[in-house]
Amino acid sequence: MPPLPPRIEVRDLVVIRKERRLLDGATIAVAPGAVAVIDGASGCGKTTFLRAMATLIPVDAGSILLEGVDAASLAPPAFRRRVAYVPQQPPMLDGTVADNLATGPRLRGAALAPAATGALLERVGLDASFGERVAGELSGGERLRVAFARALANEPVVLLLDEPTAALDPASATRIVELVRALAGEGLSVVVVTHVEEHAERLGGDRYRCRDGRLARRSEAP
Repeated sequence: MPPLPPRIEVRDLVVIRKERRLLDGATIAVAPGAVAVIDGASGCGKTTFLRAMATLIPVDAGSILLEGVDAASLAPPAFRRRVAYVPQQPPMLDGTVADNLATGPRLRGAALAPAATGALLERVGLDASFGERVAGELSGGERLRVAFARALANEPVVLLLDEPTAALDPASATRIVELVRALAGEGLSVVVVTHVEEHAERLGGDRYRCRDGRLARRSEAP
């Protein structure tokens, strides 16, 4: 069976800030149902790469293709609904947890039913009743899981995760790793930045090393 074409492809991204190349030709391609795991030293460009891939920061060269379509030709809200980014320290919007989860669907004119809110929360390891909590009062680990659920509420086709287990206890981290594996099994394309080797191994998929703003497959990295 021939390999699936990439769902999202990044070609030769360059990001320059204050005459420093934060990204220097970073390239990656992720097929439907595939997981790509990126590691590397602090400051090598991992987070910059994810933010650029999510079109949250401008790039100086290169291109991002979503299902063969240049992201530059798509309206940013439409692209970001399909390509969800969860940062390491996600901000919470005003209101309750349920309000946060409903934001994305509401922006596209849809409502998130209470049952759907509860199902999303339970999927990330939180009780359905958690939807009534004030989002601004959550701990770091709780915020991360709510941000994960908030991203899934938009039904994205690509998920970009920056250190998704960093603020979690071991049991919660394991649940998130298994959830990512399950989402990929359902066809979602996932890119994960992590420094936890155990989690990287359990996620499987393609392994990349980030160094000096470039990405190389682990088997090819120096």
